[in-house]
Amino acid sequence: MMSGFEAEFERLRREVEDAVKRVLDLAETHSSRLSEVEARVGRTRDPGELEGLLKEVKSLRFEVRDELLKARGELFRELRAFRDRLRDAALAEPKRRDELREAFDDLREFFEDRFEEAEDRLDGFLDRVEDVEDEVRDRLRDLRREVKREAYVMKFRVPEAPEARVHEVKIPDIGKLVEDALSRAWRGSMIVSSVRLPKTDLDLIDALVEAGLFRSRNDAIAFFAHKGIEASEDWLRSVKDKVGEIKKLQEETRRELERMLGEAEKPGEKGEGERKED
Repeated sequence: MMSGFEAEFERLRREVEDAVKRVLDLAETHSSRLSEVEARVGRTRDPGELEGLLKEVKSLRFEVRDELLKARGELFRELRAFRDRLRDAALAEPKRRDELREAFDDLREFFEDRFEEAEDRLDGFLDRVEDVEDEVRDRLRDLRREVKREAYVMKFRVPEAPEARVHEVKIPDIGKLVEDALSRAWRGSMIVSSVRLPKTDLDLIDALVEAGLFRSRNDAIAFFAHKGIEASEDWLRSVKDKVGEIKKLQEETRRELERMLGEAEKPGEKGEGERKED
């Protein structure tokens, strides 16, 4: 071959092989670390730890890509410098120009083939990194929602029941409440009450909020609560009639008691008047 350049050709080939091997070994090491991260994702319930794992997975991807780009850039610069030396040699020895050009083309093709092969092998690693990133994000999102649900308590100010009295029984005006509930828009004045919902119901409500159908959980729950009242209209009106009957009986009983008490007081009042005349 070309005297004086054989060793340089071989050196560059070895450097390409070493660089590719270094990048692939790094990817293999990071693949083992990815397996450890995957195992921890399923066990931890700490959002802070999951955020740290997500950053670590991203750093593994960046390290491999940076190592590949760095190795390729450095070898490209060496390859260009070697090309310039071969060009000068071809000018000094025109008869060897075709030979030198062919040898350099072979070296460049070798260079490109090895790095393309390395990139193809790294695609599998990078795809796995993306899968683990998605897994960590999903776990983190689910855990945050779970913590939020557990800590979430809707506080509604509910008036305390009036103190019970022996001489009087107060029954709310159910009729008016029914009419107001069925006629007033569900977005009317709001009061809050502690509500506990099954997890499946809350998941559905969260999905509707995320889809933009409601502004918040409160809006969604208020909407469905009002819809439940509307769906029970017949039953509520029946309750209204029954309560009306109870109030009517209550009023009749009160008047009867007043009458009986009035009659009981009359004899006493009359006797007192007679004693005064005597």
